Amino acid sequence: MANDTTTRMGNAAGKVADVLTGAKTDTSGLMSAMIEYMGAPRSPGRRTVHERARDAGLEPMVRKWEDATSPATPVGGDVVTRLLPADVIDHFSRQTGLSRTATIAGLGDLLPHMSRLDG
Repeated sequence: MANDTTTRMGNAAGKVADVLTGAKTDTSGLMSAMIEYMGAPRSPGRRTVHERARDAGLEPMVRKWEDATSPATPVGGDVVTRLLPADVIDHFSRQTGLSRTATIAGLGDLLPHMSRLDG
């Protein structure tokens, strides 16, 4: 019970911090982290996204993002967590100072764009 209360308090504090810092609208640090992760067409991050997309039945969507001539529509947190390993999301969160929730929301906006092979 104490653990549930602590978790809820931590989540609430994270939401307050996200609002106070503008975390839901400032994704510049997160974009830099994604650029580093996705890197070149054969980067380990890009390969991981493809492997996880294949396993989740999402590979056609990722391939569509890569070939898009215009920006793709943002995706929900469920897609983000299926395409990116939890430790990568947590690393981005620590690296940017965003809460995990804000990190996932930001990744939902960035991931379709960062998947494009032309940058």
